[in-house]
Amino acid sequence: MIKKTIGLLSICLLCGCMRLGTQNSLYQQKIDKWIGRSSADLYAVWGMPMQTTQFDADTILATYYQSESQPIDNVFEPYESEMSYDAMAVPDYGLPPAPPLFYCKTTFVIRNGIITDANFNGDDCY
Repeated sequence: MIKKTIGLLSICLLCGCMRLGTQNSLYQQKIDKWIGRSSADLYAVWGMPMQTTQFDADTILATYYQSESQPIDNVFEPYESEMSYDAMAVPDYGLPPAPPLFYCKTTFVIRNGIITDANFNGDDCY
């Protein structure tokens, strides 16, 4: 019985990851096309990064942030609905609710002026 339950949970988890991962994998493919190109090319197209971090003498992390009050193309992936937890509820004190914020944080790893890796985090990366 335990093996069946674990198997069923694993299948559900895999299906959920596949569904949510489709858009994310497209964005990952988009940013992976930058690997092997120069940082000058990146800056010419994306502009200067919002944050740079000197990782070591040869490596820079260039980070770009994008945030909007509406999701791009009205797609709410990976979050289809707002999650709420009673333990996190706070009174509104009569103030209007804060607008939702959708974001995407993309980081490029640049070694000796060449992009060697790229990754992202967020609920609105397209």
